[in-house]
Amino acid sequence: METQHRDYLISIALNAGFVILEVAVALVFRSLGLLSDAGHKLIDVFALLLALVGFRLARRRDGRDYGRISAGIALVNALILLGAVAVIIVESLEKFSAPDPVNGAAISWTAGVGILVSGLSAWLLMRHREDINTRAAFLHMATDSLLSLGVVISGIVISLTGLHVIDPIVSLVIAAVILFNTVRLLRDALRTLLQKQ
Repeated sequence: METQHRDYLISIALNAGFVILEVAVALVFRSLGLLSDAGHKLIDVFALLLALVGFRLARRRDGRDYGRISAGIALVNALILLGAVAVIIVESLEKFSAPDPVNGAAISWTAGVGILVSGLSAWLLMRHREDINTRAAFLHMATDSLLSLGVVISGIVISLTGLHVIDPIVSLVIAAVILFNTVRLLRDALRTLLQKQ
């Protein structure tokens, strides 16, 4: 197995596993911030899968099929993510009136693991940045590390101050980032599909 293909598979497995862990912790400790971060991490899993598909198809030199397949996958992912963003926003707005108490330490530790996962994935992909798809996936991982750092900081603030309203605020910020990236993904997918008609 080629090194680049192996690094993709390792990164996908790490990030998919972390999404499951983060959703579980978010549900147990009622943290919208963690749930939103898991949503953003899911975008990264999709980005890695698309980049892997692009890498495999590029090896076959079939650019036409690559465009169709990538755009189709991206369109489905974008629609799913738009629904997830809507749920996050509604839940966050409801929690502003009566924020649930959350465990700041659990939030910080979980998001800290997320930083390690994103950092390791970025390091694996950094070795293959000459490929444009891999470069995009690398940027996703680097950005996700910064967002996870924001969640770590929110957990620390909650632990020190008891301001549980920080959790829905952080989830709204992350939802805005997801929405921005999802709209761009949807626009690019539709443009590519229309060009392929």
